[in-house]
Amino acid sequence: MRVLVLRDAEVVADPPEPLAALARRDGQVLWIDLTPPSTDALGPVAEAFGLHPLAVEDALKRQQRPKAEDYEGFLFITVHAARQRGSHEVALDEIDLFYGRDYLVTVHSGAAAAVEEARRRVVQAPPELRSARGYLLYALLDAVVDTYFPVLDAMDAYIERLEDTLFKRPHPRTLDRLFAAKRSLLALRRVAGPQRDMMNLLLRHESALVDERLRAYFRDIYDHLLRITDGIDTHRDLLAGAVEIYLSLTSNRLNEVVKVLTIITAVFASLAVITGVYGMNFERAYPPFDWRYGFPAALGLMAASVAVMLAIFRRLGWL
Repeated sequence: MRVLVLRDAEVVADPPEPLAALARRDGQVLWIDLTPPSTDALGPVAEAFGLHPLAVEDALKRQQRPKAEDYEGFLFITVHAARQRGSHEVALDEIDLFYGRDYLVTVHSGAAAAVEEARRRVVQAPPELRSARGYLLYALLDAVVDTYFPVLDAMDAYIERLEDTLFKRPHPRTLDRLFAAKRSLLALRRVAGPQRDMMNLLLRHESALVDERLRAYFRDIYDHLLRITDGIDTHRDLLAGAVEIYLSLTSNRLNEVVKVLTIITAVFASLAVITGVYGMNFERAYPPFDWRYGFPAALGLMAASVAVMLAIFRRLGWL
């Protein structure tokens, strides 16, 4: 458990007072960060702030979709921060929030860069902004949303490299990478879309828990979420186009191979006709079998037929 206390212009990290005494103290805002979630850690916090058992149960079970629920006296919010894992894989970190008038409780399974970034912003924020009711909630939500931009930038660069590979050296492995990137974007879309809707509900919800002067800041978060969801949809369209390009290139290459094989088959078919005629056991053949120039004449006929067929293929544009 980590505790951050905001008292006017003062920021105190991990004060020595027990949690029960801190919760009863007026004129301050508490930020309690719990990791990992457990009944032993969350139980005393829930008792100190009167958190609803259903909200506590959701925070302990994890694997929750992004949502915002209004309980008596506090909001329970679930968000997901994004981080890049590998060249195209995406990892999502669930963060559950209990936000009341004078406290914020965050619960997450492991180290979360968004929480650390929000903590840094709170410490460095101007005192007049930091003292606004709801600033802790804004700082954390804004830090969570900002984690999506570097992931989308990395995904954009990865898709560009895949498109270059498609035209230079198309390979079945490229198609596997395309589908893997598409799955990563789908995972992002599954959390970014509900978070956008959740933020829209928070903006429309008239709550005494958020200072009116912070409405513009929350609208900025909503605008960022709109850009993120639009960017995800754009990247998914690019991947769908890349898959179509791969299939078209593969089909064209197959057509080229079939065309070459067809030409070879046609050429050898003409040779087979000539050799088949001379292979028949007639007593009289023309030219005669005993003619001294018969074999060279047959070879010349074969060469002439091949030349004529290749000339016809070239004229038709097949070569």
